[in-house]
Amino acid sequence: MNSRLKTTGFQHNIPSDGVILVDKSPGIRTTELLNEVKKVLHLKKAGHAGTLDPFAEGLVAILYGKTTKLMEYIGKFKEYICTVRLGVITDTDDPDGEVIEEYVVPEFSRDKIEEVLSKFQGKFLQKVPLYSAVKRNGERLYRKARRGEEVRDLPEREVYIKEIELLDYSLPFFQIRCVAHRGTYMRSLARDIGKALGCGAHLSKLVRIKVEPYNINNAWKLNDIRKGNFEVIPLQDALPHLSTITLEEEGIWDFVHGGKVRGFYPEGLYQVKDRRGSLLGIGKGKIYAVQPVKVFYRP
Repeated sequence: MNSRLKTTGFQHNIPSDGVILVDKSPGIRTTELLNEVKKVLHLKKAGHAGTLDPFAEGLVAILYGKTTKLMEYIGKFKEYICTVRLGVITDTDDPDGEVIEEYVVPEFSRDKIEEVLSKFQGKFLQKVPLYSAVKRNGERLYRKARRGEEVRDLPEREVYIKEIELLDYSLPFFQIRCVAHRGTYMRSLARDIGKALGCGAHLSKLVRIKVEPYNINNAWKLNDIRKGNFEVIPLQDALPHLSTITLEEEGIWDFVHGGKVRGFYPEGLYQVKDRRGSLLGIGKGKIYAVQPVKVFYRP
């Protein structure tokens, strides 16, 4: 997918800026995973491109060094494999919560499940889960929930599901593949599908397989990273999904000092590089010019 730098044995010989793709195991929090990678690799500045709940597994993209400035361009869409358990509602909408309601699950046909799933494709309003990091009156909802406070009228936000399909079903379970815009809760999706089917549901398993533009096939387990057996995507190769503009000396000076660079650049975002392939920054096409929106490097 990109040019990558493979480490062997002594894991500290890595670029000063880059991306490490980690295959998170269930049972660990994303912040714990991030802190462990920072500790092992002695990273001072690092962040991740999207949290996974403790029960969930799959791809976590860790950006470190100057690459953290690319965070907003990573993970616009994410892809998941979701296993939904019908007939059981939990207070967290996932398997880590307490069961609060149970129902008999009818013998739904595949067509019926697919009909309901189709209603969740596109844009719609989604109520966030009670156990979430969304704030109400300046406080995270999960803190209120853990104290046993009743939270009425959970906040709603517009979400967008680009693709949703039924992969398999063996009632009371079924499995779906979902490509969703960032900010979409898979736990809420499972809850709402169960409500639409009239028997309730929760998300029993979640595997994240893509964080745009990265794929879990290129990710490494935490134990691999501890042993120094992993790859780094360097800063200049971190945005393969954006078209590239290569500038000459005069254009470089204009760009890194905030000026427009003339030329034909259709509307959209671009990664702007010099002839050596160094990433200068992000530019926005304005048809007959490109305007810098973020500059990383001044030669």
